[in-house]
Amino acid sequence: MERTHSGLAVLVVAGLVGALASAAAAADDPGVKVFIEKRCYTCHTVASHAAEIEKQKAAFIKASGAEADEEGEDEKDSKGGDLSDVGAKRTAAWVDEILKNPKPSFKDTPECQRLAKQKDRKKFKGTPEELTALEKFLGSLKGEAKQAAGFTSCLKD
Repeated sequence: MERTHSGLAVLVVAGLVGALASAAAAADDPGVKVFIEKRCYTCHTVASHAAEIEKQKAAFIKASGAEADEEGEDEKDSKGGDLSDVGAKRTAAWVDEILKNPKPSFKDTPECQRLAKQKDRKKFKGTPEELTALEKFLGSLKGEAKQAAGFTSCLKD
């Protein structure tokens, strides 16, 4: 009987170590840093890494002397959608193309055109190294997206 409990304890400890290692890996991920520094979080969420992104976002804001936008932040953060599953749904080539030239990837419906005026659908501005780091981070996101209530994607499928 003791052996069964020991085995269970080992599994629980191994699971906790794995979760902590995953969080530490996200903290060290240069793509997360780019996501924060390029302020991708102003339109997008990553629910699967929310705690780490919030922690790094707070540190970035404090270090850069920028002010946090407390008012309307929830609405602002969700307008581009949650990216938690982008690595599972999209290819690396698609991620590369939308970061370099996003406009052709969006629908031309009247509602999407109205939203386009409110959203920043601009190409990525950064170094090639930053682009590569961001693409690797986005490609690693294979969790389950948690879109905000009422969110409708304007991306072409």
